[in-house]
Amino acid sequence: MMQECSMRDKIKPGVYAILSAVALCISGRFSVTVSGWAKLAAELSGEKEQAFVIVILLMILYRKSWSIYISGRKWITHILAVCFSCCMLIGKSFSQTGNIKFIFGDIKQFCIAVIVFFGFYILFDVAITLLYVYINEKSEEKEKSIKIKWIEEHYFAFSFLCMLLCWSPYILCYLPGSVPHDGYWQLNMAFGINPLTNHHPWVITFIYGVVMRIGRYISDNFGIFMIVAIFTVIEILCYASVCNSLKKWGASKKVYIGTLVFFSVVPAFGGYAQAVIKDNIFTALLALFFIIYIDICIQHGKNIEIKKMVILFLVGMMVCLSRNNGVYIVIPSMVCLTLYVQKERSRYVILLICLMVCYQGLEGYVAPQLGVEKGSVKEVLSIPFQQTARYIKEYPEEVTLKEKKAINDILSYDGIKENYNPEISDFVKNTFREGSEDKLDEYFKVWFEMFLKHPMVYIEATLNNTFSYYYPFYNEKVLGDYQFYIKGAPVATGYFDIHYITPVKIRTVLAEYAQIWKKVPGFSQLVDPGFYTWILLLLAGYLIYRKRTRDILLLIGPAINILICIASPVNGLLRYALPLMACTPLLIYLTVREEKESETEGENRPL
Repeated sequence: MMQECSMRDKIKPGVYAILSAVALCISGRFSVTVSGWAKLAAELSGEKEQAFVIVILLMILYRKSWSIYISGRKWITHILAVCFSCCMLIGKSFSQTGNIKFIFGDIKQFCIAVIVFFGFYILFDVAITLLYVYINEKSEEKEKSIKIKWIEEHYFAFSFLCMLLCWSPYILCYLPGSVPHDGYWQLNMAFGINPLTNHHPWVITFIYGVVMRIGRYISDNFGIFMIVAIFTVIEILCYASVCNSLKKWGASKKVYIGTLVFFSVVPAFGGYAQAVIKDNIFTALLALFFIIYIDICIQHGKNIEIKKMVILFLVGMMVCLSRNNGVYIVIPSMVCLTLYVQKERSRYVILLICLMVCYQGLEGYVAPQLGVEKGSVKEVLSIPFQQTARYIKEYPEEVTLKEKKAINDILSYDGIKENYNPEISDFVKNTFREGSEDKLDEYFKVWFEMFLKHPMVYIEATLNNTFSYYYPFYNEKVLGDYQFYIKGAPVATGYFDIHYITPVKIRTVLAEYAQIWKKVPGFSQLVDPGFYTWILLLLAGYLIYRKRTRDILLLIGPAINILICIASPVNGLLRYALPLMACTPLLIYLTVREEKESETEGENRPL
């Protein structure tokens, strides 16, 4: 019996390695071949050399680490492995076929999907378990401080200079700065060319207007350069504060130096710094907010200075006002903070109430007094509009006259039928009939009736418009990741004279450098929204793994950014995920730090 168990334990890693290799080499396409084995063969990528290397490496990994995996695995690693495996199946299916046929195409296809799922499950369960065991062991190691004294003593200044140096090529090559669609629209609103609405954050619009008016005394180009320069300095100050705070908190050298390299080198930050767009400043301010937030959480057993709470309030207000969905991150984060802290909880309740009252006062009273109109309701209806559009595209003959009228009262029926794009809802939203809000009730009645007839269409429409936010291996995005352009007509009306002053060849080289990050294995994940969703899930899982479930409260705010991305109009747009990207180093530190207090007082104190 002992020999049978021993033989089984030796065979298992090899069999599982082959299953994982099959999962990694599957294409995600749906084959109409009748035979099950023929279907599997047709859907494998067929790259024999790559598959052979993968099998050998996995066999070595599984054989060497099997005992560690068996002893270290827990229920949370199983759950995460299931989540990641589902993400892989959905991502492969929609990235290849635009639907869910790779999983539910037919009964034989479903059997293939089950095999692939199990292969991914083993791979992720082993990998996550080994990662958690490794973090536990490394947390006990001590590191030496930085040898260069000036850097050690002036890490904030050093971080600022490094980022300024690394971002400068983007700033200089794209002088005076890129002005993409959203930024140009805000400039138009600031100068009365377009109606002033809160579709874009009106405070940032006013700031753009003030700086642009000052700069226009020299030229329109100089006004754009002033906006880019001022906001870039603020952003670098925020990110340098992240690096310096990690060092002051006693984070591992790998963490705070890695964070500096992350902000300096990954083109998502420098590439966006040269553009006039609201996402830059919002992302930086949110990172600053979480510095103060985490600093308070680390000291939750101590009395926090009123000064620090006031700063948290002010920065939180700036985050809420710098992007419309910022309030949906800040307010839940503050609610979680009131549940997390142990002393002076009433102070945080008061802080939360003040934040809500002040924000509502500014948006509900001050903004209308300044002539800021409310944005269109269509901006929050991306998901149902995409579902309706896909239904019309796939089952046009089943749409009744009543349904068509209810839809056409809200959207252009013929327009959405022709322009539906499964990965961006703007083409459907742009057919919205302004002033038709009173007919939305009838539309949603019809929307629900259609859902009951073909629920899978609605599910596919939502997954097709969101899968890249939880599948980090999709590079063919419907919109470009970077804003390397100046918007033309009709948004550019001719009122401003904005143009690049650098040669197009230089700009092209830098844009190609940023784009190549999407193709290099490993680097491509650093500029992929889905990768940061996976990191957040891994961090939450690690907290459960270490029985620090109470700390998950502190991840809820950043997690809401993922939900905002899923509700957004574009699949896998990098700038929508920038806030989570910028906060990830802080969240990693918060999760893997050695919490001595919890070890002595208990990790799961009731709230």
